[in-house]
Amino acid sequence: MSTRNTLICTVGTSLLETNIARLPNVPFELPEIWESLKQAFERSQWQQLAQLLLEISPTHRVCGAEINTIEGAVKREWIRLQNLILLVSDTERGRQTGEVLKHYFRARRDLNLQNVEYDVIESLQDANPKGFRIHGLRNLVRRIGHFVQRFGREHVAIDATGGYKAQIAVAVIIGQAMDIPVFYKHERFSEIIDFPPLPVSFDWDVLAENADLLALFERGKAFSSEEIREVDERLRVLLTEEEVDGQTLYELSPIGQIYMESFRIRHPRPPQLVPAGNRQPPRLGEHHYPVGLEQFMRQVQDENNWVSRTYTLPYDRQASIKAVGFRVQQIGEERLLVGTYRDHTGFGARFAVRLTDESAVALTWAADYLNRRYAS
Repeated sequence: MSTRNTLICTVGTSLLETNIARLPNVPFELPEIWESLKQAFERSQWQQLAQLLLEISPTHRVCGAEINTIEGAVKREWIRLQNLILLVSDTERGRQTGEVLKHYFRARRDLNLQNVEYDVIESLQDANPKGFRIHGLRNLVRRIGHFVQRFGREHVAIDATGGYKAQIAVAVIIGQAMDIPVFYKHERFSEIIDFPPLPVSFDWDVLAENADLLALFERGKAFSSEEIREVDERLRVLLTEEEVDGQTLYELSPIGQIYMESFRIRHPRPPQLVPAGNRQPPRLGEHHYPVGLEQFMRQVQDENNWVSRTYTLPYDRQASIKAVGFRVQQIGEERLLVGTYRDHTGFGARFAVRLTDESAVALTWAADYLNRRYAS
């Protein structure tokens, strides 16, 4: 296993709520300074509380699962910890826990950490179960994906010890999907345990062929069963279903978000997607086209130098075009990146986007990238 220097840690609130708030009525040996800890907590003196925790062994249970686990992690040969990212819940107690841990680890001179920060995961709170399930867990996936991209997948490990059970489960799945080491420590365990890698693989054709729809889902759009009655059956595993007023509404699930982020982490810009030479202007046929189509095709070419040319495609099911988007389609003998465009009147058209690399990965990457940049 390669050496890792960045630890992404899911954080719960047990340090404050279960351990310190309940002193001295706790199921473990009391630290000598327990009264000072309790007093700092009751006065909301978070930096002072962190300073007091520094006087206690980081393996003591009063320090909480996060400190206990990180202490065990830094003893691993494959971790040379430099960056610590703490992912906290969108609650007052979550922020308070983040403050305590931030001050604590920044003051741990023995660890010599270069960067310690905590990140509040929007909607990750239990006051709104639906918001937690749909938005909170998806936001958790997004933020982990952000930090994995920022520090590099080969440098990251995940500590999935703290937080809601669903939060821990999602963190474990992310690690498995992205081939990132994940470990965990129960408060009664004497040591941390590793989750062994699983033979997880995804079919990226589902993303390629549904990239425009997935982009809309990722932006928070929900569709009724009537609106997506012809949806790719392979896509349904990435969605959640909920009955509302007699209709089934579909939204992107946390697993769907993991699927999207996994592709982006595993497949950054394909190296063969190089600037095009002898680029051609957009070519339109003789039909009547939506207002602004040619300008949009030109914009896509001008702003992405790996697009060699664009041209309109024959009219087919124009009424089904709902928005600006991109997906990979089989057109005759070719597998092409196809863009859709719709003007203010609802009139739509399709056009081909030709790339300097049209391998399966490059087409999928371009569809996802262009959707994130232009889809509406």
